Amino acid sequence: MDTMQKKSRNHSKLQQNFMAAKQMSLTLLVDKERNKVIYAESGKDFVEILLSFLTLPIGTVIKLSGKQSKMGSLTMLYKSLEELDLEFPNTKACKDMLLHPKSSAEELYKNLPLIVNRGATYRTKYYICSLECCVGIHHLVSTVKDAPCLCGKKMGWRVPEEKGDLNADGEDGVFIEGKMRFMIRDDLKISVVSSWKSFALLKKFGVSDTSVLEEMNVNVGEEEVLHLLKRLLLSKTPLTDVFLGELNVDERVDLDLKVIALDSEEMVEPQTEKEICTEYSKKMIVKLYQNKLNKKVLYAEAGEEFADLLFSLLAFPLGSIVKCLGGRTSMGCLDNLYKSVEDLNFKDCMKYEEFKAMLLDPKLPPYFGTKNQLLQIEEQAPCPMAFSRVMRSIGLSTMNQKFPDAVTELGGSFVAGPALFMVTDELVVKPLSPMLGVSFLSNFNIPVSDIEEQIVWMGEKEAMSLLGASLISNSVLTDVFYHKRPRQMETKPNRRMFSAHDFI
Repeated sequence: MDTMQKKSRNHSKLQQNFMAAKQMSLTLLVDKERNKVIYAESGKDFVEILLSFLTLPIGTVIKLSGKQSKMGSLTMLYKSLEELDLEFPNTKACKDMLLHPKSSAEELYKNLPLIVNRGATYRTKYYICSLECCVGIHHLVSTVKDAPCLCGKKMGWRVPEEKGDLNADGEDGVFIEGKMRFMIRDDLKISVVSSWKSFALLKKFGVSDTSVLEEMNVNVGEEEVLHLLKRLLLSKTPLTDVFLGELNVDERVDLDLKVIALDSEEMVEPQTEKEICTEYSKKMIVKLYQNKLNKKVLYAEAGEEFADLLFSLLAFPLGSIVKCLGGRTSMGCLDNLYKSVEDLNFKDCMKYEEFKAMLLDPKLPPYFGTKNQLLQIEEQAPCPMAFSRVMRSIGLSTMNQKFPDAVTELGGSFVAGPALFMVTDELVVKPLSPMLGVSFLSNFNIPVSDIEEQIVWMGEKEAMSLLGASLISNSVLTDVFYHKRPRQMETKPNRRMFSAHDFI
C-alpha cells in the first residue's frame, strides 16, 4: 500500500511539473487607478499562441467555449447539428467532422509552447483494417475509426505516428523566428517593442503621472489561453478581462458590417421558377416565411444544399472569415489580431512567407469543403500523412469520409438529399415539418393572415452577408434579406420583391 501511495505521489508531482513547464510568463503594464492593462510585453511564445487562434475553425471555438460562445447564431447552428438525426448527414462521419472540425495547421500545434488541448486540437489519427489489405492491396487509410474498407472489414487499426523533429517547447518558434520581443495592446494590436509606441499609448490613455502605473508578472496556462480565446471574440479589452478579473464584462459592438440585402434595383423578375433555376444555376432558391407587418423572417424553407452550406460554416478558420469579410467581422478584437499579421510589423521576424499566408488566408483541411459552398475559401489538397516514413513511402491515400464508398478525391457534401429543411431566423436547422411552422405562429401569437411567402436566392454575395450576420446577430435571415434599404431605393415603386404567387 505504501509503495502504491508513493507511486501516486510521484505521478502527481510529475503532472504538476509538466503543467508548470507548459506555462508562460507575461509582463503587464497596468493602470492601477482604472484597473486596466495598457499593454503586455512578451517574447514570441505568447504571440504565437494568439496568432494560432486565426487557424482555429469556428466549430472548434464554439466547442472550446462550451457552446456558450455568444457568437451570434453560430452557436444555435452548432446545437442544431448536434441534434440532427443521423439519417440526414451523408455518412456518420460527416456529423463528427463538423462538430469536431480540424485545422489545416494542426501539424504546427505540436510545436507551440502551449495550446488549448481539450479534445479540440488533437492531431488527426489514421486507421487501416490490416497491413495486408490497406497497405498491400488498396493503399487506403481512414481518418475515422471503423470506417468500412473496400474488403468489407472495419478500419480499426491505428497507424503509429511519426514522432518528428519539432521541438515541443517551441524554442525555435512556429510562425516567428529570432529573439524579438513584442508589445500586445489590450485590444490585441501586436507590434515589435518600441519606446516611442509605449509613450504614445500612455498619451492616448491620458496617463501623465507614471506613479499610477504598475508592472505585473502573470503566468499564462491553458486556462488563461481558453479565456483569451473567448474574450477576444466578445470584448475590446481581453487582457484586462482575463488578467485583472473583469470576466463579467461583455463589451459587444454593434453590427458594423455591410449586410448585402436584396435591394430592389438588383432584383430581376423571371416569369417562372424554372427560369430562375436556369438563369441562376449557381444560386440556391430559398423560400422565406415572414411577418408581413414588420418584415421579420420567421423561418426559411430550403433544400439540403442550403443546410449543407450553413453547416459547412463551422469548419471555417477564423482567419479565413476575417479575410472573407474584408477585415470587418465586428467580433471583439479579432480584426485587430488579423491586421497585426497583415501589417509589415512582422516582415523581419516571420519564419516563412507561407506561414504568414496560413494565418491571413488559412485553408480548409482536405475533405472539409463542400460542393454547395458559395464562398471562395480554398480547400487544402490531400498531402502525405504524419505517420511513419515507411507508411508514407508506400503512397497511402486518405479516404473522403463524406462518401459512403472509398473515394479519395475532393468534393461531396455533408448533408444527404433530396431533403427539405426549416431554418429559423437565428439559424436553428431542423427537418421541414408543417407542424413546426404552425407551432411557430402559436408561440409568437401571429395570425395566419399576417404570414407571407417570399422566394429569394442565395448567391456568393448573400452567403457572405449571411456569414457576417451569423457571427453577431440573432436575426440572420432578416438582416440578410430585409435589411433596411437606402432611402432612394424606396422611391422606385415599379420594382418589387417577388413572391411565390409570381410563379403560379
